[in-house]
Amino acid sequence: MKRTIIVILASVLLTSLLAQWSSDPQSPNLIAGFTGEQVMPKVAIAPNGNTYLCRFDNSSGSYKVWLQLLSPAGEALWTAPEGLMVSDHSQMSWLTEYDLDVDNDGNAVIVFQDIRSAGTNNVVAYKISSAGTFAWGADGVALSLDTSTDYGNMSPVLFNSSDNSSYAAWQRLGPANTTIAFNRLSAAGQKLWGDNGITLVPTEGSYTWPQITQADGDNILLKYFHDTGPFWSPNRHVYVAKYTPDGQQLWNTVITNAGGLPAWHQLIPFESDGAGGAILAWYEDREVDMDQDVYAQRVTVAGSVTMPANGALISVDPVNQQYYPKLAVDTVNERVYAFYRITDANQNQAGLARQMLDFSGNRLWGDTGFVFMDLGVAEASTVGAYYTAQGAVCLYEFGGDNLGAACWDSSGNSGWPEGPTVIASTGDTKYHFDHAVHPEGWAVLAWEQGFNNMDIYAMRINANGSLGMEYPAPRGLTATLLPPDGVRLDWLPPSLYMDPDGYYIYMNGELAQVVAGDVLTHDITNLTGGNYEFYLKARYGDNYSEPTETVTVIIVSIDEDAVPVPSLGLRFYPNPFRGSAILEIATTKAEENCRISVYDLRGRKLAEHNFSLGSGDHELPVTPEAFNLKESGIYFFQLQLGNETGAIRMVLIK
Repeated sequence: MKRTIIVILASVLLTSLLAQWSSDPQSPNLIAGFTGEQVMPKVAIAPNGNTYLCRFDNSSGSYKVWLQLLSPAGEALWTAPEGLMVSDHSQMSWLTEYDLDVDNDGNAVIVFQDIRSAGTNNVVAYKISSAGTFAWGADGVALSLDTSTDYGNMSPVLFNSSDNSSYAAWQRLGPANTTIAFNRLSAAGQKLWGDNGITLVPTEGSYTWPQITQADGDNILLKYFHDTGPFWSPNRHVYVAKYTPDGQQLWNTVITNAGGLPAWHQLIPFESDGAGGAILAWYEDREVDMDQDVYAQRVTVAGSVTMPANGALISVDPVNQQYYPKLAVDTVNERVYAFYRITDANQNQAGLARQMLDFSGNRLWGDTGFVFMDLGVAEASTVGAYYTAQGAVCLYEFGGDNLGAACWDSSGNSGWPEGPTVIASTGDTKYHFDHAVHPEGWAVLAWEQGFNNMDIYAMRINANGSLGMEYPAPRGLTATLLPPDGVRLDWLPPSLYMDPDGYYIYMNGELAQVVAGDVLTHDITNLTGGNYEFYLKARYGDNYSEPTETVTVIIVSIDEDAVPVPSLGLRFYPNPFRGSAILEIATTKAEENCRISVYDLRGRKLAEHNFSLGSGDHELPVTPEAFNLKESGIYFFQLQLGNETGAIRMVLIK
């Protein structure tokens, strides 16, 4: 089937890579589609919003490592569609895990294994700049140096720390057991812990499947398994150890020694708690009753656990089994959002559920959490999770071959205005998912897709749940009066990572001024009396952001105590005033509904009072409390009576 549509795929590919991120779930971005299979995508997002996407390409009959760089808009910055070949050294006929990260300077760091050295699996590391240069040499840095096929170095993981050094850890399989080796690389690629790094050797059994995350300062945390018994059914315990940048182990803590984790549950959620510790989650059958449950644990920066020993049970569900947890951690409010797959007892039906824990392991959404996708015969599974200002996001597979995302806040309500998002509805089988999150809350999800030979696809999910490129609007727009007839507009840049080409200033719905992208303030003068509404848009090439929120100011082109509409007879005294004053209204009109609104100099409405007013002289007592006047300054009282409007300026001294 694949061969009959290869020309169509090539055409689609070129169009896709030269275009922006797709917003159509039926047409996700095709990153790599060639005659040979494209597999195991990895994603990393640089601070400037560029996205690295790594893959293995089997077009020539041997797996090669390729890397592509996409702009924040999803356009290929390197040769489209292939990208940059990182390595064509020989690989085994099967692949294992590898890893991709970015350093603080926006370079890509990749660790993987190959058999370039005497047919022995060894781990190598590459650093590639955004210009496509090989910062650590054309052949990278050899992290393991075995030459005997009695040993194999497998499944490396990577973490770039706050000091811009790169930590890599992997499994070293030997004739007796499996150990864990890891090393620290400087920004220049120097192996800081020696040629062979540090090796963790068990007194019995094997150490397997390391993972790394940030601790406090420049320290790191290392998670690993201690396996005893047969490799296909190990008695698996989970540990976390803390290391200093010079390789000293500060502590080593048991996360769970209850056993029951299956051999194929390998890389588990291992997320920072924001205070130098970490949150972990896993599924297991510790009771050996063919009923899988999901557990979580927190280890602090000091190495103590804060949830029940051997983990907090996430869901007390007596009917359904739970698998494949994914975590999103709210480090500020100390909440853990867990998303997991549920099945019936015989695993004939699958669904999705969610739970929220505090850092002590208390279940905050009830003992069984919430099912957000009911059990059904179509496959459903978690793909990833992350936390944003809008809430906790879960990426998931549903309906067999579709991808979706949903967001929830701590109250269990949707964090996205439009609810869940369908990411891809193309129908083809999908595997090997990976995602990365930008500091501003948008993410890129990549996956394999196809029936025989696989291709690589990706989509961008914005912080509000929409798909495709989102151009950020200016932030924090304010308007301040420049007496007697001017307004000063001030705003903040749209993003810490994207610079606009210019700003478009709108006044009362019409374009009033265009200023350069490095300008953050603008004065408008010679305005006549009246209300003025302002908003801004940012321009990025031929694209524009959504408008900012509108700010309103009132220009009063009259003396302090003058009355713009004589029939309303407005007078305010004393002016300036301290504790209280009188707003005097004299009118000959018949009784009508009256509205008094109070604004500050930025045009923000502070208070509004509605009442009936007949003909005659009226005195309205004014106190700061009654009109929400919290500090000294200039304020405007606007009176609307029927079709007539009057305004007066007053000064409060506290």
